[in-house]
Amino acid sequence: MNPYYKSLLVTILEICALKKGPRDIPESDFLQRQMLFLYVLVGCISVLFGSQVGFLVAVGQVFLEAFVLTVFIYLLLISFSFTHRFKQVISAMYASGALISLVSLPFVYQIEVLSRNQQPLGLLGWLVFIIMCWSFVVMAHIIRSAIQKNLGTCLLLTFCYIYLSYHIINWIYPQG
Repeated sequence: MNPYYKSLLVTILEICALKKGPRDIPESDFLQRQMLFLYVLVGCISVLFGSQVGFLVAVGQVFLEAFVLTVFIYLLLISFSFTHRFKQVISAMYASGALISLVSLPFVYQIEVLSRNQQPLGLLGWLVFIIMCWSFVVMAHIIRSAIQKNLGTCLLLTFCYIYLSYHIINWIYPQG
């Protein structure tokens, strides 16, 4: 593995472990595009594994979610006068989101199989719930590092983003 990408992966893992923040990600347009690509790729796979939607709907949902995330982070950084951190913060969001989604993929797939067969989820359901909660905490950690506010405020902002994103996606792609 390329030493640059190995170092970047370690940094992303440390962000997910709440040891580092977005300031530790290099500020780069190219890196931002790479992380967006990974975020969309893993997101599409996750949506396809975890739901009964077609490929184009999955791609549309993931691009819409990435757009909402990007706009939310940008407006948040404008509100707190930290726009100079945008590339690092959004790269950290894309990278950590892709990594956590990648870790959850086998569990999401198994839950979809169990649900289709009307079998109980048991501990698998709890495991995915814990991964979702951890993703929530990592997002709040990145926001906290970016805007320098307390964790409670950042957890609330993270909840607002998730709520907004969920409702926008369901408004544009209603579930039948």
